[in-house]
Amino acid sequence: MQIRCLERLLLCIIGLGIAAGTVRAGGRVCLEAESVTGCVAPMRVIAAGTTNADFVAGASGGKYLEIPKDAGHPPAMTNGEARLTFAVDETAEYTLWGRVYWLSACNSSFMLQVDDSLPFIFGKDATFNAWHWVKQPPRLKVALAKGSHTLLIRNRQDGVKLDQVLFTSDKRYVPVGVEDVTSSGVVP
Repeated sequence: MQIRCLERLLLCIIGLGIAAGTVRAGGRVCLEAESVTGCVAPMRVIAAGTTNADFVAGASGGKYLEIPKDAGHPPAMTNGEARLTFAVDETAEYTLWGRVYWLSACNSSFMLQVDDSLPFIFGKDATFNAWHWVKQPPRLKVALAKGSHTLLIRNRQDGVKLDQVLFTSDKRYVPVGVEDVTSSGVVP
């Protein structure tokens, strides 16, 4: 526990000199899911003051991205996507994490795509009715070159929520709870 606290402190000190939206090798970038651009219904941003107050209370910054339950999903509904833009300043292999909230086994995944790579199913774990972190599929490799990138979040199942997205080049790092945001998700 003390080692992890020291690692976080060191990363915070190192991170003070990092421009918003970038991550250095050995580091990480954490984005708020609601900082998306080009959000297409039924995907939407939920904030404080909505009827989903219970979910908002546990979300980082009091907002999150969702596809509402019963809004529809493929193949009947093909709409619903959003984009997150970010940058890395070194070429490396990264691990992708998402802080999510699933309602059930039938409401537990998004379709994600990093840049022009093949889309992949993200989620499908068995933790329901709680905010928690989910890691990319084990066989997936997320190799990012220095520069800006786009994460496309697509509709796969309705009734799903996404709070934060984390990219880290530290293969041993496991996020717990709300992460400190390192970027608004928009590359200047």
